[in-house]
Amino acid sequence: MEPLSRVEKLKVLASMGLELPEGTKLVDEVLERRLRAALDAAQERDRIPANVQELAHWPRINLGERPLLAAVRRGNMLEAQQNATQGSSTGPALYVNPFMDLRQTIMSLANTLDNGLTWCTIQDPERDNHAINIRFLDVYEVDERTPAILILYYPVSRANAMEGARWVQYQVQYNPKSLDGVGMNINASLLEQKVLLKLLGMNQKLLPSSFAFERKRFEEKYHLSVILPVGPLGFEAIGKLTSDTGCEVCGKRGARRCAQCQSAAYCSTECQKIDWPTHKHTCRSLKGGRWCAVPFRATGPGMEGMYAALINRFTGTSHIGDVPINMQPEVGVASVPHPNAHGDRPFIVKIQVGLTGPARDTMMIYDRQRSFSEVYVARADDPVTFRDLVAEMTGPRGGYGGVKMYRWAKRSGDWMLDICVDRRPETDIKW
Repeated sequence: MEPLSRVEKLKVLASMGLELPEGTKLVDEVLERRLRAALDAAQERDRIPANVQELAHWPRINLGERPLLAAVRRGNMLEAQQNATQGSSTGPALYVNPFMDLRQTIMSLANTLDNGLTWCTIQDPERDNHAINIRFLDVYEVDERTPAILILYYPVSRANAMEGARWVQYQVQYNPKSLDGVGMNINASLLEQKVLLKLLGMNQKLLPSSFAFERKRFEEKYHLSVILPVGPLGFEAIGKLTSDTGCEVCGKRGARRCAQCQSAAYCSTECQKIDWPTHKHTCRSLKGGRWCAVPFRATGPGMEGMYAALINRFTGTSHIGDVPINMQPEVGVASVPHPNAHGDRPFIVKIQVGLTGPARDTMMIYDRQRSFSEVYVARADDPVTFRDLVAEMTGPRGGYGGVKMYRWAKRSGDWMLDICVDRRPETDIKW
């Protein structure tokens, strides 16, 4: 099976919420690195130890104590809301979004194990072009909501179809073809199979080369790997994957900022000229915008000494207990300012105002990378500027029901932001 093409990599990234222009000139090395980082983030690779073999075993599977299907299921607040509105029985359309298809296939694999089966075949819908043979070896426990499923796998195409068929015949002879109506075949498009193979290739490093296991007949060429739960990218992951991406055009490191606006970086004059038709709107809007100095606090008025957690549509639901809960500084306790991660470069912030009562006198501000967590603007600190921000939020350049807006900002002090009040960012914002 051929590896992912450049066009396919772009499609997979877009299906994960990381869209790039079809004509992007990102060098292949940068595109590959971004895809691998996105897939690692989707399976929360940083939660997984370097050697899965050191983990405890998952409880007995087919007795129903801890179903793997429930454990591998991942989602976020947005999907939970959609399920509640549409009904959980309404599944996503197949073969439209390769990343969603991948998540569905991993749940199907878990369901196969739950039903006591020891092998399966993932095939294209036509069942005559491409397939992946899989035999399950063991299941380890990362935590009570995260299994690590050890497998042997082998990609099959028309070129090696006989090898794949012999293995299937052997499995049928020594293992039941189905149990309780659950069959051995899982349908997956060619693109989805390529993404799964990419993931399995990456996860081979989670097991030492000395890992001992028994190969059965016809498995000499089969590869050892680990299947982990895969879910939608979280807010922080998207922020990290879309920040400090090098040259806007090719992705090369060591790029210099646009002298006019400092919001975009380029490795050469050639790349800057290529991107100018896209960048000029942002550049010109920043140059002619009205900037206001906005003082902010670490804690919203009335929240001193309280605990707070920020949850949005990207917040995952599988480890909701891991959402950071921060204690707000008490009255009279000095707050330590967050480091300035942006330097003198402008960046986009989200500004949200409280909905009712006293909350209408406070705004919350944060950037996509959460480089300064979230900070608060109080009406009492600067009534005039607060009024200007509310006017923009509720005016034609605001939108979002008049309760939030996005604006360019610069960090101008430990407790001060300069915000371009009257210019809406000329870019597609998805957070």
